[in-house]
Amino acid sequence: MQFIKRWTRFLIIFGVMTPVLYLLRLLIWPTALYSEALDRRLRRTLLRLWARSFALIAGVRVIAHGAPPKPPMFLVANHLSYLDMLVIGHQTGCIFVSREDVQYWPILGFMAKSLYIIFIDRKDKRDTVRVNKLIAHTLKMGDGLAIFPESRIFCGQDVEPFKSSLIEPAVANKIPVHYATICYETPEGSPPATRIVAWWRPEPFFQHLFRFLSHRGCTATVYFGEEPLFGDDRKELAERLHEAVRKNYVPML
Repeated sequence: MQFIKRWTRFLIIFGVMTPVLYLLRLLIWPTALYSEALDRRLRRTLLRLWARSFALIAGVRVIAHGAPPKPPMFLVANHLSYLDMLVIGHQTGCIFVSREDVQYWPILGFMAKSLYIIFIDRKDKRDTVRVNKLIAHTLKMGDGLAIFPESRIFCGQDVEPFKSSLIEPAVANKIPVHYATICYETPEGSPPATRIVAWWRPEPFFQHLFRFLSHRGCTATVYFGEEPLFGDDRKELAERLHEAVRKNYVPML
């Protein structure tokens, strides 16, 4: 039964839903030749549609507390899973900064690139300069942007300290930084969220996704901060953002 459920969900997501949205993206792509701003607005709508469709099919129930910030905005959140992008995208339709290898993934890589996702090579510290320029441009174009300043996924017992390098564009341009806390819980009788939601072990993406889709999904609760934070020092601002995110965090079991 789990085998059938897993493959049914997988085929609907990647055999039906994603190709349809991919086609829609191709249809609206010519708008970029006339107006990048208009293309980005259409992209936000498309991303939210994809995220909400994925959540529905995969059994991810998203509960939001507080009002999601509206673009243009800069948002930081804790990082537990690839589902984090789905949860934030579900609510905001914003652009993300993602690890470099995602752009080479089958199907998802092309979709990510076409949706203006920014890729960073975390092994090369010099790449931060390039990425920060793209972040500044994204905000200038009126988009929302989200980063996960823990810089990698952890097991979910706590929120790890935030790295401050990608917060620099917000400080340099005096942009307020919004924050959100993401928590996951699995239904009674299902494996704990640390096993089927958190993607912190060295495991291929599709292998982990297959295992997640074979279960009953999860509940993702996202707490949006009431007021954004400002700062003139990126390290000090990163510490305050970390404290604010950690305040609402419920450790995964």
